[in-house]
Amino acid sequence: MADLSNEVAPAMSLASAKSNSIAQKAKAASDRLVGIDALRGLAILGMSLRHTAYFLRFPLQAETYGGAPAKLLGWPYWVSGLLANATAPTFFFLFGLSLALYVNGRRRAGEDEWAITRFLATRAIVVFLLDVTICDWAWAGPRPYTHVLLSIAIAMLFLSVARWLPLGVLTGFALILVLGYQLFLPVITPQFSETQDFLMALLFSYSTLTRPATEFSVFGWFPLPILGFVLGQYVSQPVMRRPRTWVFIGAAMIVAWFALRVTNVLNEPTPFVPSEGWRDFLIMSKTPPSLSFFMLNLGLSAWALGALYAAGDWLSRPPLQWLSVCGQATLFFFVAHILVYGPMTQFVISLNLPGPPIIYTFIIWFTGLAFLIPLAYYYRRLKRRHPQSFLRYL
Repeated sequence: MADLSNEVAPAMSLASAKSNSIAQKAKAASDRLVGIDALRGLAILGMSLRHTAYFLRFPLQAETYGGAPAKLLGWPYWVSGLLANATAPTFFFLFGLSLALYVNGRRRAGEDEWAITRFLATRAIVVFLLDVTICDWAWAGPRPYTHVLLSIAIAMLFLSVARWLPLGVLTGFALILVLGYQLFLPVITPQFSETQDFLMALLFSYSTLTRPATEFSVFGWFPLPILGFVLGQYVSQPVMRRPRTWVFIGAAMIVAWFALRVTNVLNEPTPFVPSEGWRDFLIMSKTPPSLSFFMLNLGLSAWALGALYAAGDWLSRPPLQWLSVCGQATLFFFVAHILVYGPMTQFVISLNLPGPPIIYTFIIWFTGLAFLIPLAYYYRRLKRRHPQSFLRYL
């Protein structure tokens, strides 16, 4: 969600001639990967849809929590939820990938390593403060806000230092973390789901009983930004911009997901039981996260990225440009969507309107986008006009 993105940030001080030189080099070195921006834009749109439905008290649930059975509504809800499930894994993965592009861009611009670390640490603090203030205060859901930006801020602090490790070490650490976590899921799920111990929830599982509430655990979710950071070292290469590359990557992940669901070799919290029907084959544990949940949703995101790369220059033209603009302002968009959709949904609830809530969900969502997309354009222009302002942290 942090939109460090694949842009090179401006220099730290206009007063310094050296900083001005760095900014000019950074601008020349910047080569935005618009497909990644657009994928991030799709993810923030999916998240805003999920939250709109949640604020209306009719969630698009197509996943489980703590091993408990999913409380599915009608097919329009859970099918929409299946499509929106990719948002969180995509955000965490793209966060790490974008951080790698940012760091590499600053290095090419001649920026000092400690200056990069200071910027990342400062931004992590800003993200944390936004999370525990505006996002928490404006949250309109029936249960507490689970502080996704808190987990992003912690991951940013970790990677601001861990980025100095060899890529092989980072990759090995992430893979060991994934496998170890999955193997211990049968223990983690019953012991730490909805625990009243904040530290245990933050590290291993989730809880809406703690203050702050937390859903995106360190050991469960952090391998995604680490692996994203590793892939970010190579994503600018021509082969990684070809649609078929991402089609193949997505297909491999889908095959892995299918194998995990059929065999249940990792004893995930929500195993597939054939007698329960094909629909439950698609319903997996998001929190604590199962590997099959990650594989399916990241596989779909890889296919989406392939389609976006196939769109080529259209992503930089008005019919589709708004997707990449939203993707370039995801932190701003995330905070703004809570402020926009919260009051809108509460007003609609007060009207007690007849008819299926799914209709109002999409009407409110589209109406909110009519405000949020122009705001994203305005924010991007404002940030470019004032590159040395506080906006560079947002």
